[in-house]
Amino acid sequence: MTEHRKLPKGPHNLSRDEVAGTQRARLIDAVLENTGKRGYVATTVGHITATAGVSRTSFYEQFSGKQDAFLAAYREITTEFITQGVAVGAEAATPLDAVAVCCDFLVDYVHRRPTAVRAALLEIYALGDAGLEAREKTLRAGEAVFDRTAEWLRATDPALPSPPPFTARTVVAATIELITQAIWIGTPDAYDQAREAVRYTWLLGLFGHRSVDP
Repeated sequence: MTEHRKLPKGPHNLSRDEVAGTQRARLIDAVLENTGKRGYVATTVGHITATAGVSRTSFYEQFSGKQDAFLAAYREITTEFITQGVAVGAEAATPLDAVAVCCDFLVDYVHRRPTAVRAALLEIYALGDAGLEAREKTLRAGEAVFDRTAEWLRATDPALPSPPPFTARTVVAATIELITQAIWIGTPDAYDQAREAVRYTWLLGLFGHRSVDP
């Protein structure tokens, strides 16, 4: 993605803010690319700036350091796939259709950007408490999507009870584990299996409690 965000060669009419925005976007891409391939600990600011084609001075105009840059990249990519997934689901006719298209979107997104997603899902732990705090916010955002889907489902079927406590957290955590496994294996079959398993996990979370005796 960084290649498509390079500034035009020679004189241009971009404002200072536009140049800074383009550089920031390239740095974000470079952070995800390098940490996804090398790991967070092994990645240096030099790796990031070289990949982005941006000077160290410009890097430090955008971020206070490597951790700040990684957290910004983490927030951007997690917000992106949650926001886009919700938008896809909102166009569905029914809650079940929304689950299907959202799960397809999620797995397809991961398949398109495995290195970047790997950085977000695995390397966030390398930041210690700061990483865990950022990850917790992402989990809560995912839980909110599950809760809204459950509410939508109950609106179409008022007799359907609410899922038990912690169901949303369980479903979101399982989803992350499944897509991480797909990235790890990296074959088309692994992504197809992840697609089916993620969809099944969400449906189980939304309907599975019906078969559990109180």
